[in-house]
Amino acid sequence: MHNPDNNYEEKIIGWIDKNRTLPGQKILCIGTGVEPARHLARLFPSSQVVCLTDSKYESSGENSLREPLLIEKDASSYDGGSFDTVIACSDAPLLPEHPADSFPRWERGTFYLRKASLLMEYYEEQAHLPGRHLKPGGTLFNLVQSERDEYLLGYCLALAAEELSVDPSSIRRILCRRDGKRLVLHGIIAFAGGRTDIQSLIAGSLNDSLDRMNTTAPDYEGRDAEIMLQADAGELLRGYHIYQKEQLMGKLAVYSSVQREDVIYYFTDVAGDTPYLKRFHTQDRETVIRHMVGELHRQRAADKNVHWAQLELHDDWSETEL
Repeated sequence: MHNPDNNYEEKIIGWIDKNRTLPGQKILCIGTGVEPARHLARLFPSSQVVCLTDSKYESSGENSLREPLLIEKDASSYDGGSFDTVIACSDAPLLPEHPADSFPRWERGTFYLRKASLLMEYYEEQAHLPGRHLKPGGTLFNLVQSERDEYLLGYCLALAAEELSVDPSSIRRILCRRDGKRLVLHGIIAFAGGRTDIQSLIAGSLNDSLDRMNTTAPDYEGRDAEIMLQADAGELLRGYHIYQKEQLMGKLAVYSSVQREDVIYYFTDVAGDTPYLKRFHTQDRETVIRHMVGELHRQRAADKNVHWAQLELHDDWSETEL
């Protein structure tokens, strides 16, 4: 009998199968847990399903001879690029709490830089393992367990860095229940091979934010970027840190002000110097987007070790019930 308090597996499979059928494929599940993988194996008996888990409890279970499911502790026995489909599910990263207002300004700035570094490391880790196991042209279904979508753009940039082509139109907010608890998943589809249109990704994200937000940005024009790092997350539309080792290479952020007719702010990036904000009106959105994209490519070309991370934001994608 269907249990309405446990539709986690059904919602995941429904979202995946709505976008691509899986019969006869070789499928790798990372971070989904054994039950969703077993659910897949039962639905598609002609497919080979491999579940990767480091859980002692789950990995100790015996594989049923009636279902083509293999439970592995690691994927070392499989060649890279050997799976048609990878399904990766991850929690939002655990990050340090917001610093108290009584903290000195430089300590608050250090906090945000550390947060950016942690996010950068998490994005890269989550993007690397699924990407290296996909066949050329294979499909990655990436599911992020998070109440908010503040990490999605960071994931997309990390996936693009792994030469995975992200489909921005595929991003969905999936509402489900697991063990009687409400759960929010954000789904992203990417393909091995090809290149992500970073400009379209940023443009879509920026325009979506500008269309949805209804807050007033404080007057930060010309002020020290370190002060900007203390800004309330609710005021931020879309932003990035370009972070390398212990040195902040550059900062980019975008703001909109209702009172100023959607004025757009962004950080200029001068490595080694203090970045300052400049402002544009909404008719100059494309100018800002081109600047951002150019800056991303310039930094990547200058040093392949440059990493990307995202500042917090509070806009929502549409809530989609499947």
